[in-house]
Order: sequence, then C-alpha cells, then structure tokens
Amino acid sequence: MGTRFRLFVQPPFEDARSSPEIVEVSSPLGSLTAGPADDRMFVVEPVGKISPYGVNHGPLGTPYMSFPPWTGKILDPANPDGGGNFDHLRPSMPGFEAAHVFGCVRFTLDVWERYLGQPLTWHFRDHYDRLEISILPQWDNAQYGYGFLEVGSQFEKDGRILPFSLDFDVIAHEVGHAIIFSVLGVPRPGTEYPEYLGFQEAFSDCVSLIAAMHFPSVIDNVLEETCGNLYRANRLARFSEFSPHRQIRSANNKRTMAEFTRGWKDEHELSQPLTGAVFDILVDIFHESLVARGLISRAVEDLSDIAEFDPTAEAPVQHAFDRAFGRNPDGFVEALLDARDIAGTYLAETLWALAPDFLDYGDVAETMLAVDRKESGGQFAGIITGNFGQRAIGELHAGAPLKGSEHRSHFHSARILLPRDHLKLPKMSYREKVLLSRSGIGQ
Repeated sequence: MGTRFRLFVQPPFEDARSSPEIVEVSSPLGSLTAGPADDRMFVVEPVGKISPYGVNHGPLGTPYMSFPPWTGKILDPANPDGGGNFDHLRPSMPGFEAAHVFGCVRFTLDVWERYLGQPLTWHFRDHYDRLEISILPQWDNAQYGYGFLEVGSQFEKDGRILPFSLDFDVIAHEVGHAIIFSVLGVPRPGTEYPEYLGFQEAFSDCVSLIAAMHFPSVIDNVLEETCGNLYRANRLARFSEFSPHRQIRSANNKRTMAEFTRGWKDEHELSQPLTGAVFDILVDIFHESLVARGLISRAVEDLSDIAEFDPTAEAPVQHAFDRAFGRNPDGFVEALLDARDIAGTYLAETLWALAPDFLDYGDVAETMLAVDRKESGGQFAGIITGNFGQRAIGELHAGAPLKGSEHRSHFHSARILLPRDHLKLPKMSYREKVLLSRSGIGQ
C-alpha cells in the first residue's frame, strides 16, 4: 500500500477553483517521515538562504561554490497524519508546498522508474545518500544539480508570486534532468556539444509530458477538448502553462534545426526541434493505434498529416475526429495510453543506449530507430525517420553559442557542476571567508 498526496496537475495560479487531486505514490505506507523524507530524498524550507546552490559570490566578490547540505534554520517540516499519509494537508495549510514538491518528485520517479526498469541511482551517490529538495520562494528559477533540486517562484509584473512548488510540470522537468545525469552521467570536459544541452531540455520536457499523462484527468481532459485530434491546441502539448494564452515552451511546434545552424542563445529554444519531433512521434503512434483498432480510417489519418501544414484541412479533420470519438471514447483512451507507454519505453531505452560525450540529436534519432527494431521489429521506423527528418535532425547541427548566451543558458549553471570544479575558482581570502561565515549566506 502506497502513500497518498494531494497534487495539482495544473498550477492553481489562474483558476481559484482549481483543486489538487489525491494520488497514491509508491512509498510504502508509514515509510515517510517529517519533511517529507525517506531514505532517498527529503524536503527542506530554508530560512535565510538567499542564494541557490552553485557558483555564488562572497562579500568581496570572489566566486565560490555552494553545495548541500543546508545547515541553517528551516521552517517546520510537513508531517504525515496518523496513518502515514500526507493528503490531509490542503493548499492553505503550512507544509502543503513541501508535501506537494515531494509528491510530484516521487510520482514522476514512479512513472519513469517503470520505463527505465529499475530504481534511479543518483549521479551524486559518491557524496550524498539523499537528494535535498529545497523551496526558495524568493528565487526566480528552478534547478537540479549535484545533490539538490531547488524550486523558486515566477514573479509577475502585477506583483503576484507564483510558486514553482505548486507546478507539477516544472518539478517533473527538473526530475528529468536528474534522470539524464543518473543514467548518462556528466560529459567529460571538452566533449559537451551544444545539442547535448538541447537534449537535456527536450528529454526533461518529455519526462514531464509523459508523467502528466499518468493522471487520468489529463487524458480525459485532453480527449474531451480535442476528441483525439492532438494537433489542436491542448494541455498535453503545453508546459508550465500559467494561463490559457501563455506558456514557457510548447511540444507542438514547427521548429527545425535550420534555425540554429548559425548559433543559438538559449538551449530551451534549441531543444524545441527535438521536443517537437518526439511529440509528433507520440501523436503518429496514437493515430496508428486508432487505425489498427478501427476507430478512424486510414484516410482520416492521412488527412490529419496534411492538416499539420494545410489549414484548410483542419476543419474536416476535426469533424472526423469528433464523430469517431463520440462513437467510442474508451477506445481512444486505450489507444492514447498505448501510445504514451510506447513513447515512454522508447525514450527510456534510448537514454540507456546513449553516452553524454559528443552527443547530438542525430545520435538520438539513430538510437531510437535501433530501439524500435528491438522492440517491434521496426513497426514505427517510418514514423521515427519521417519526424526527425522533417526537422533536419541528424542532417543539420547547431552552431556555437552566440554572444550573450551565457546569461540565458544553463551552460555554466549549477546543474553541471561537480565538487571538483571548485579547484577552477580563485581562492577566497581569510577575511572574506570570515565575512561570509558571519553573514550566514554560506551556510
């Protein structure tokens, strides 16, 4: 028997009527302690921690590296109820955000450890037994790194502060980085191609997307909204959507590698051709499943491909899907769940077969084709080849990072730092060390 949490599938920032769903994660009932915490990870809400982990600057400006554990004061942890569950905590109660973050991380790991075929072994295992999950409400980002996962907030122009601790997509995305580092490892110095950085973001987006598809409400809402025509704008293709009209990035995009051959400034943008190709593969496998089940005709499936590029075909396609879905909605659910699990399995098997050094998108495409041959005898080879080829993946490659990218990129962020990297930094004077210690910043 697992442990219950209340999780928001979609953050409640725009709809006050939104309520969290009760889910059961794999943590055995009674195994979690205050935090929440277990033998693999724990949540803390630091008091007075003004800087995230990574490279920060001392009182006199000297850079220094900060890693877990946080040894300063913390807010009271979230406690389980008498039965060992955390679903008694409601959004307005102290401890809810801590429980929500832990529940999201555990839920995402549950999904992906099934696809990976084994529990995740943290890439920081040589130094830490457990992942420290920190909530830093005054920080404007979220990150996973060596021994930590930190979530801050989105600061709106109207003064609102939207905590990432309540955003499943953001949290699941950071778990995606944990999966990549734990399976692939960290590239050796000098072997990190630009497309490796894009792969980090694309795969992490896919981790979030596939994990979200394990909420029955997401599947139901997407199919009710689209009747199975997934190229129609819908929640499944959007990440970290704070309102119906704004999103951080989209899986359903038309971007190609031709846009990045002369360089790039942001690996989130660089990731979009790869994310888009994987989303298209997922949708095409779903359509093939619908055809195989007799739920739509081959003609309708062909027309849906045309509608991607011909707006005049959109209305006939939607009409056909509306009629087909109305006849057998349960069949559509089964087909989408099958496509979800095929995509999740292929992504996990691809990750196991890749290496971080000199990784580019062409490697991802070739490896996924090999996985398809192994898993299905090449059943989806045409779909995989066509969707990667449509975006010139493997044919064109990203150029060098452009000037200014260092301010928008994770290229030198805490995400890729290792403890040994402190040797590259200048030594801090004794006086600055004392000032830093007195300030409490370096806790």
